[in-house]
Amino acid sequence: MAKARKSITAAILAGMTVLAVGCSSDSGSNGSSGNSNSGGDNGSETNAAAGGPIKTTGSATIEPITSYMANRYDFDVDVEAIGSTDGFEKFCNGEADINDASTPIPGDGAEVDFQKQCADNDVEYIELPIGLDAITIVKHRDNDFATDLTVEQLHDIWSKESEVSKWSDIDPSWPDEEIKLYGRPEGSGTLGVFEDLVLDGDEIRDDYESTDDIDELTQWVADDPNALSFMGIGNYLSAEEDAQRMIDNVKVGGVEPTAEETKDGNYPLSRPLFIYVSKKSAEREDVDKFVTTYLEHAEAVMPRVYFYQLPEEDYEGAQKRYADRKTGADERWQA
Repeated sequence: MAKARKSITAAILAGMTVLAVGCSSDSGSNGSSGNSNSGGDNGSETNAAAGGPIKTTGSATIEPITSYMANRYDFDVDVEAIGSTDGFEKFCNGEADINDASTPIPGDGAEVDFQKQCADNDVEYIELPIGLDAITIVKHRDNDFATDLTVEQLHDIWSKESEVSKWSDIDPSWPDEEIKLYGRPEGSGTLGVFEDLVLDGDEIRDDYESTDDIDELTQWVADDPNALSFMGIGNYLSAEEDAQRMIDNVKVGGVEPTAEETKDGNYPLSRPLFIYVSKKSAEREDVDKFVTTYLEHAEAVMPRVYFYQLPEEDYEGAQKRYADRKTGADERWQA
């Protein structure tokens, strides 16, 4: 069994009309049962370079997908979940073979230009889309009033400059109780996309509790009747049973985060998901086989790990991009 240890825009979604169904030859069950490891790395070179496991870092959102791939297809992969941005920091320093990313690699104009950082460190990378996500607004199940929020209301709830602190500040008919906010920390790609799509350049408030541990995040919401949070759709749908019974998602602008609405581009908090592969690492047989297997089965696996599928042509394009070892960022995904 493999060892898997856990350590953008809506415009690009137009025309995605195929429902997310598990229609493929993949028939395995989810065998992911890896140990948790959210700590740092011990060196500046990849583990696999010294004969160890394939080193994957980055997105906590994508960690369950990569862990499933490693366990289901029997690859030795160390999967570290530290957030997409923190993952790019390590990846572009040559410290990982693969970076899982819930956001395209930031370039010129971003707070950190990771495209330049990779180039400066002679890290050539292959950008590969693997799935589709809907950032899901999550509340406690006992909250029967905030079932539908607009992007503007979410902005007012999460903006640092906003005076909103109670449910009644959003709607006078709602309870006069403090909204308890939970989310992802700095370094998270999910946080970055949420800020881009909801806050539109405004600063996010700094008084919310944050974690990269998705199980912890869902449990916080499950324990707090006044909770409001955000996470990937796959993380929400795969929450542990006890937590799942106590949480519920929220419509955004009247639209539910379903596969159909997400693929049609109607759900406003949609995004593609990626893996970034070091071209140098791809020269190794174990990495090459893992990435090839990942791309061959990604379309079928997405529903198994509760994420949504890209159009079939995107999977074909990713396989060709990898086979051709085409490096650099694809302008299609850049905001």
